[in-house]
Amino acid sequence: MGMARAASVAASVVVAAGLLAGCGGSGSSGTKLPPAWSADAPTQDGLVKGTMPSDRKVVDGQQWSLTLTDKTNANVPTSQWPSADTLLTEEQLKAAVPEATAVTLADCVKGVSGPNHTSKNASCTWSLSLKGGSGYSNSLIVTVVAIGADQTGSGVTSAWTSVRDKNFEGKSGTERYFTQGSFGAKGSYYLDNNQSSVLISDGNIAAWIDLTFKGFNDLPDTRNTLMNGIFPVLAKDLASHLPRKYA
Repeated sequence: MGMARAASVAASVVVAAGLLAGCGGSGSSGTKLPPAWSADAPTQDGLVKGTMPSDRKVVDGQQWSLTLTDKTNANVPTSQWPSADTLLTEEQLKAAVPEATAVTLADCVKGVSGPNHTSKNASCTWSLSLKGGSGYSNSLIVTVVAIGADQTGSGVTSAWTSVRDKNFEGKSGTERYFTQGSFGAKGSYYLDNNQSSVLISDGNIAAWIDLTFKGFNDLPDTRNTLMNGIFPVLAKDLASHLPRKYA
């Protein structure tokens, strides 16, 4: 999926969904919060309960404040979207990848919303140098695909689930589709081409974020380290932006 098209993709997959009663924001006062997403909930066959590694550290991110300004539209306006360079930080990446000796924000790309570019970055690439590295480049591309109402049957959650299920049909033994609630996220998966995706949600508003890993061949057991070590930590870091607040 083209990085510069993230916002236009959001516009095409997050469609108007009628009157969204009770979907004004991502916080409330005087209301008991529901429990966090649970990986113990019943799930479809083939999904794996994700576990957190013990040798890598989670660093919570700043919580987002998002609103659905138009009650007849399931989209969160792109003007509210966080810039892709803020989704993960240098501190978080170093904590998730302790093998890294340097972490640098390499470049970013604006999104496209209608005929115009978005004011914020929709996709950013981080460059990582690894201990004892052979000189090959290692990078992580972080892309905001869509942000909108978290509801069944339409909107960003439905679109993300549809893409996940399509990928799931041809899954291989080297791919992982994690249960809802794994790593504090509403959904997540890691493909054998080192592309991965996380759906985070406060129960009212959801965000679809793609992560693409390139290189990292100097890591021991590269695929397993990325899929079961680094990815779970980054997914949990991302989930901290939208902790569950609504049932």
